[in-house]
Order: sequence, then C-alpha cells, then structure tokens
Amino acid sequence: MVDTALPTGEPETCSRSQWTVRLVVAALLGVAAAATVAGAGLSGGFAGTALTVAVAVPLVVVGLRSPLWAVILLLVTLLMRLALPSVGADPFLAAFALLVVSFGAWWAANRRHRLKLGGIEIAMLLYVAWNVFSILGSHELPALVDPELTDQLSLWRYLLIGTVIPFVVYFVARSAITTLAAVRTLLVASLAFASYSAAVSIMQFTGPRALVWPRYVVDAPNYTERANGLLNQPGANGVVLIIGYAVAVLLASTLPHPRWRRLLLWTIAAACTYAIYLTHTRAVYFGFVVVVVIGATMAKGIRRPYLVTLGLLAAGVAANWQSFSSSDREQGGIASTNEVFDRLNADATALWAFAEKPWFGWGLGRFLAVNTFHHQRASEDVPWIRGLGVASHFNELGILAELGIVGLLMWLAVLGLIFGALLRGIRAMPTEGLLGRPLVLTALMGLTALTILGLFADLRLLDYPNALAFGLVGMAVGVIDRCRGTTEQQYVRIPRARF
Repeated sequence: MVDTALPTGEPETCSRSQWTVRLVVAALLGVAAAATVAGAGLSGGFAGTALTVAVAVPLVVVGLRSPLWAVILLLVTLLMRLALPSVGADPFLAAFALLVVSFGAWWAANRRHRLKLGGIEIAMLLYVAWNVFSILGSHELPALVDPELTDQLSLWRYLLIGTVIPFVVYFVARSAITTLAAVRTLLVASLAFASYSAAVSIMQFTGPRALVWPRYVVDAPNYTERANGLLNQPGANGVVLIIGYAVAVLLASTLPHPRWRRLLLWTIAAACTYAIYLTHTRAVYFGFVVVVVIGATMAKGIRRPYLVTLGLLAAGVAANWQSFSSSDREQGGIASTNEVFDRLNADATALWAFAEKPWFGWGLGRFLAVNTFHHQRASEDVPWIRGLGVASHFNELGILAELGIVGLLMWLAVLGLIFGALLRGIRAMPTEGLLGRPLVLTALMGLTALTILGLFADLRLLDYPNALAFGLVGMAVGVIDRCRGTTEQQYVRIPRARF
C-alpha cells in the first residue's frame, strides 16, 4: 500500500526491524522513567543521583537530536508527572526546555523547510499575550489554590501547563514531524501511553493489583469508584483513552500488519473502550459517543470499526439500562445530581463574574476566589452550597470570568481556526492511507473529545491531554499544509540538527 497523500511516494510499509527499533526505544523511555523513580527512592543521595544522571543524559542526547523524540519525552514526563520525582524542578519542565532547545536548533538548521506562521499561530500568540497581560495586571482577588488555604496559585506555571506547552507542541508537530515514519512514531508512542493507562485503569478494579505501578493508582486514587489512570483524574484519563481508541483504529485500518500486530491493535482498542466505561464519567461517555459517531459517519473506507463499536455500545446500554440510568456512579449510572448542581452553580457564578467585569475579567486564575467570595446559585431548586469554592467546571465560562470577553474570543478564535483547518483537510485530503483523511479525522476526534470535556471541566488544569491532543492536531495540520504545496519541499526527510 502506498499513501496517496505522499508526493514523494514513500511507502507505508515498515520493516520488522524498523518496528522493533521503535518499540525498543519506546520501552527504554518507559524503563528510564521507572528507573528515575527507583533511583529517587534509593538510600544515599549519591546512588540515586548517579542513576538519575545515567538515565537522563541519553534521553537528553536523543531529544536534542530530534524534536520528535523531544516531544515524546515531554509527553512521557507529563503523563508520569505524579510518579516522577522532582529534583529541584519537575521533570516535565526540563523536558519542555529540552524541546525548545531541540526545536530551536532544528529551526536554525532547516530554513528551507520552515512553515510560515498562519492564522492559528497568530491567534495562539495573541491569546498567550492576553494571558500575560492579565498576570501582570492588578486584580481585586488573589489567585488561590484552595479556598481554605492561603497558598496562591503560580500563575506562570498555570499558563505554561494549560496554554503554552500545548501551543508549543502544536507548532513543533506541525513544523518538524514531516515524514511518514515520524508521524507513525508519534502515533505509536501515544498508543503505548494510552495502552498503559488502560491497563492500570482496568487493574484498579480487577486483575493483579500488586503489579500496578504507579502505586497511587490503587493505593490512593482520587476517586475510588472511578478509573483514574496515570493522571489520577477520571476525566483527563478518559480523553487519553478516547484518543488511544481512535489511534488504534487508525493504525489497524490504514497500515499493513502481520496478524499478531493487528490483533494487538484491536485488543488495545477494546481495552480502551472498557477502561472508558470504568471512568464512570458522563463527559467521557458523551465524548466517546460523539467520536464514534464521527467515525461512523465520516471515516470513509474505515467505518466498520466505528459502526461495530456503536452497535456494541447501544447493546451494552440496553442490557444494563437500569444501572446506566441510575444515580449509582460505581455502576456507571448517569443520573446523580450533586455534580450537576456543582456545575450549575459554578456556571452561574461565572456568568455573574462576567457581568461584573465583562471586558478584562477578574484576572487569570481568579475563578476559585470569585467562586469562594461571590458564590452564586443557579436557581431556587439548586442548593446554594453546591459548587462553593470549586474551580471552573466549564472551560469557556472559566476563561470568560477570568479573561473577559476579549480573552474568550481569542480562545474561541484558536479553536475555530483549528476546527476549520481540520474540516477543510477532511474534504481535501485523500480518503486512503495514513497521511490522508484518516489522520486528520483522528486529530479531529482527539480535539473534539478534549473540547467536550471542557464543557464540564477547566482544560487549563489538564497538562497531558492538552499536549497530546494539540500535538496530534499540529501533525495533521502540517500534513494538510504540505499536501497543498504550501512549502518548497513536500514530505521530505528533513535532516536533524547536529550536536
């Protein structure tokens, strides 16, 4: 099979040795993370430090030589942020700095292959600038971490995690992940991460719990009745699993595989589906159904997996309707009201805050303080106490309250331009092959799942799902741009920066 979206005719086949190398490198990244954690627990600072350095140096070298591997290393450190030790600073901060340096070297060495800044990038820069303006301004209320504590939120870290890192990953993926091999490598890496998260999500409830690592998944989950995954948060975990399902279907449907590998991909898709159910999170359920419907209606040539999934979901809901329609979250029920009341009151507070300060907002990171000192109730039927002092449970309303209508319009411009680019790409790209419509559709699914979760949570608090979704989107937009011939070279092997 040859990808019709590939002007240079690079084949989609991948030799066994190439797959082996990628899998080995991915495994080494996982082992490196585990070794770093183990090293931090060693008695005697010298042994732990020596092991950490021995692990970190090869990873730094690999990341410097390739923005692709720098992106993957950043994703690893974000995914394992709660498990990795902090040696002066969180590992993801070092990984992000490494990505910036690696991409800077690539940018300097590859002038002929640079993509021009487009409307999406300009909208991103304006939105980041508005956030910085809000941070530097003076505001009535402090940026609190918790309404019962005096600790204040680190606004620069908040901006970095929720906005800057996803935008940078988007631009790096759009610019530097240019070949079929690079696209496939990032997809395989994201699938490996989702597979592990699905495994620990399932083993949180069944299976050999003693084998689960990190231990907080089973020993100290944030929600004992819901699959928290590596991120220890069921909503964020759900987005990771939805993207894992979509990527597994993409790889299984567009690339040639031996039978065992194809069976493995379908098994991963099934495991992600079951783990999605175990999140017992309505926003995740809704997002997954929307993604499956998008695949069933728009994935020309590869609709069958989505249609089968849609049928199985309908049969499962019908067979367990009594439990599904109940208020018992442990059984996957969707009728509990307390969380709904929390969101209604938080949304009412956000609208009140907008009415009070419509243009500039109350300041970045101030929603929790607003919801503590100026808490509102949605109606007389909703208890006033519900949602008191919680973070925003509607991403766009949280932005509206904190950054005003100007900040919200900038954020909506980013989303609108990205969705527009993906939808145009779906119409224009070839229907077959990995570097065609299936890749763009998968990116659309990931961003859709993330956006739907944002209707029920503040996305700026989620690091890994944001970076992963924007990385897939950037990769897809880059493929669309090059297919349209907006660069001098299309799908060429761009040389690495040399160190």
